Amino acid sequence: MVADFNKKENSRFFNRNLLFKTVGTIFLIMIAVLIVADFKIYQKKQELEYRINNYKKQIEGIQKNSQTLKEEIANSNNKDYLEKLGYEQFDVTRPGETEYMFIKNQQKAETSATHNNPWDSFIAGFKNALYWIKNRF
Repeated sequence: MVADFNKKENSRFFNRNLLFKTVGTIFLIMIAVLIVADFKIYQKKQELEYRINNYKKQIEGIQKNSQTLKEEIANSNNKDYLEKLGYEQFDVTRPGETEYMFIKNQQKAETSATHNNPWDSFIAGFKNALYWIKNRF
């Protein structure tokens, strides 16, 4: 009888230990799954917030464009506004007007940007003066 009692107690202990380990493992797996799901939800939330901000910027741009178009429609009958648009956008000139274009010397702008020495600018100015005198005579 004593031997049967020890077998029953060992089997109960083994069953409880196995049950505890199984439940603990399932619990840890569930926690891991929930953490992964939470991370995925966080990533999705960040993506959606980025999209919302992007759409808000697009809406603001469209509203500004809409306001500009409304102003242009309102001024479409204004002769001064149409003349201004003609000058700015279409390079329209009146008969007898002369159009002048000023082109900045690219090489001169690069040299002045790269040199900060005052003597270099003085020498460059002196060379330009000599070049001007040479071309005049």
